[in-house]
Amino acid sequence: MKKIILSALLGLAIIVSCDKKQESQTELSTTEQTAVEDNANHDDDAKSDEHDESVKLELNNGEKWAMNAEMKPYINEMESQVKAYDPANGDFKMLGKNLSDTNDNLIKSCTIKGTPHDVLHAWLMPHMQEIDQLKKAENRDDANHIVGELKESMEKYHEYFN
Repeated sequence: MKKIILSALLGLAIIVSCDKKQESQTELSTTEQTAVEDNANHDDDAKSDEHDESVKLELNNGEKWAMNAEMKPYINEMESQVKAYDPANGDFKMLGKNLSDTNDNLIKSCTIKGTPHDVLHAWLMPHMQEIDQLKKAENRDDANHIVGELKESMEKYHEYFN
């Protein structure tokens, strides 16, 4: 009986995506959460939805981290959107919305596990904050400054991921 329950909980942990962490934790009891976490730690094939916030953005023993094929199109799309923005006439509100939508798709496509996952989040969290700031920008000068920050963020992405 325990094996069936634990298997079911492990299956649930695998299905839950990165953006569903908060919602799923409120639905699971403390006992169930512990069982899921214990199984995820012992099963290398299990997708961990936990993020180690202590992990810093750094290279993988001097090499770039590998990015999975499912996520690359969304990274490329965000980069294209930022590069295509015209600081003089561009619709920065629309850019913010488009970047946010693309970022949502990026998160939904997340299949990376373990340390690479945590390192990606070390880059992604500040990037998402910049997108949120762009969506809230009240004038072109502020928006153009934020777009510059997003361009730098994309350059940083390429320093650490391939």
